[in-house]
Amino acid sequence: YTLDNDVLTTEQRQFYEDNGYLLIKKLVSDEDIECFRKEFMRICSKEVNPLGVLIMRDKIRRPNFIWSEKAVNKVHDFQEDEELFRYCTLPEV
Repeated sequence: YTLDNDVLTTEQRQFYEDNGYLLIKKLVSDEDIECFRKEFMRICSKEVNPLGVLIMRDKIRRPNFIWSEKAVNKVHDFQEDEELFRYCTLPEV
């Protein structure tokens, strides 16, 4: 699956082999994470509705239910949302 090189540590390679994804802590600044979280919350609460964004939610049928991030499973096709897509353009990512 992976080869020895100077890009990943042995621990990172093993984690990838075991889990199928790579987790690198503190790769993105806390400030950026907070900006992305705020935009995600705005989308979840329907404060904004970016063009083309697909929001996967749990099906909840309660009369007084308030939409929030707790009901959202995934946000797809967010390339038209300038703030969320900024994550994809970060050099460290």
